[in-house]
Parts: sequence; C-alpha cells; structure tokens
Amino acid sequence: MAGTLQRNSVASVGLRLFFVAGWRSHMALFRWMQPSAFIPTVIGVPTVQLLWFVHLGRYLDTHPVAYYAVGNALQSCAIVGLFAPAMSIQGERWSGTLNAVLATPANRVLMFVGRVVPAVLIGFLTSTVMLGLATLVADVRIALSAMPELALAMLVTASSCGAFGLVLGAIGLRSRDAILLANLTSYLMLLVCGVNIPLADLPGWLGHVGTAMPMTDGIQAARLILRDGGLPGTELLREMGKAAAFLIAAVLLLRFFERSSRRNANLDQA
Repeated sequence: MAGTLQRNSVASVGLRLFFVAGWRSHMALFRWMQPSAFIPTVIGVPTVQLLWFVHLGRYLDTHPVAYYAVGNALQSCAIVGLFAPAMSIQGERWSGTLNAVLATPANRVLMFVGRVVPAVLIGFLTSTVMLGLATLVADVRIALSAMPELALAMLVTASSCGAFGLVLGAIGLRSRDAILLANLTSYLMLLVCGVNIPLADLPGWLGHVGTAMPMTDGIQAARLILRDGGLPGTELLREMGKAAAFLIAAVLLLRFFERSSRRNANLDQA
C-alpha cells in the first residue's frame, strides 16, 4: 500500500512538473500572457507575413496563391515553436536562475520537454487562425471531411518545430545567443522548407537541407490533404520521425552541455 502511494505521488509530481511548470515558464516569455505582448507576437507577425507573401505570389503568378497561403499558414507555428523553447532556457541564463533550476533533483527530461508542450499547442492555434485567414484572402478551400487530417498535419508540424526549438535551447546552454540561432533558422525555413519555393526549384544541396529541416514534410502533407483529401501517411511519418529525432537530440545535448558546463564552471556565463 505504501509503495503504491509513493508511486502515485511520484507520478503526480512528474505530471505537475511536465505540465504546470512548462506552462508557467511559457507564460513568463510573454510577460505572463499579457495580450499587449502575446497577440502582436503570435498573431500579428504571422498575419503580416501571410498577407505579404500572398500578394507577392499573386503578383508573380508563378504558383497558385493557395500555395503561398498554406505554406505560410503552417510556417507561422515556427514563431512560437522555435523561439519559446530556446528562450525558456536562454532566459534562465540571462536572469541568473539557471543554477537554481539545474540544482533541483527534478527529472531533466520532464522539466525541459514540458516547456515544448505550450509552444506546440499555441503554434497549432496560430496555424489554425492563419488557415482561417487564408480562406478569406487566398480562396483556400477546406472541405469539412479534410479537417481532422489537416489538424493532425498541423499538430505534427508544430511538434517538429517545438522539438527543434528545444535543440536550439540546448545549444543556448553553451552559446551566448540562442535567439540569434532561432532567427536564422526561421528565415532559413522560409527559403528551404517549401514554404514559398518548391524544393525542386532549389539547388540540389539546398533542397537536401530543406528535407532535413522541420515542417517541410508537414507543409507538403497539408497541401496534399487540401488537394486530394485522405491522409498522406509517408509525409506525416517522416515529419513525426524528425520530431522524435529532434527531441532525442535535444535531451542528449542538454545532458551533455549541463555536465560539460559543470565540469568547466561556466554554467552561468551568459
């Protein structure tokens, strides 16, 4: 009986660490979710980006306008997915709380992976809002029967971006500015992930880079769902595989850099 109660207590603490601590850490990034900081960042920036590329695509007339609308709608989840996990770790260094966080006996995997969950959910919400906008400004047609498959594609894409953002956050334990890496990655995604330019139109090596990046297969899956209906299993499985690989890489990097920083006494050097 005592052993069962102890296991239940440990599980309860683990769940609280995973969900509650992760959510509060995410809230702190946006001044505790004040609308004045949250809405312009999460909704305003993607809206301007989508409108810009939709009008540019309509002017160039190289692809259907829906191509640009869908690509930028799904890419909008990267704003939260990349920056929030990276900032949640880098911010601990800036505020001088990283030593206290890593001094706790809490499970590191639960502690840091839990910070990805809010980014994934809010990224999914952002992409949903942007797709709704795309139906108004780019005449994107979304069949009611395609909504479950489309929602799954957006959730997998947001998860892949969030996992990659945690990789950037892990690098932030050693680098001086993980946010710069997140900025560069975000702009690189616009170029090589099929958001506005098909991979086939890129130089061969650059196309291979795009194939390995997060969201590339997720965007392609969303386009196939809207065009043909059904569930494009190959693209979604590849995106899920990348999300899992990025998450494992992030956990390994976090452990490596934490131990290395402790050994070299440079854990709190920002």
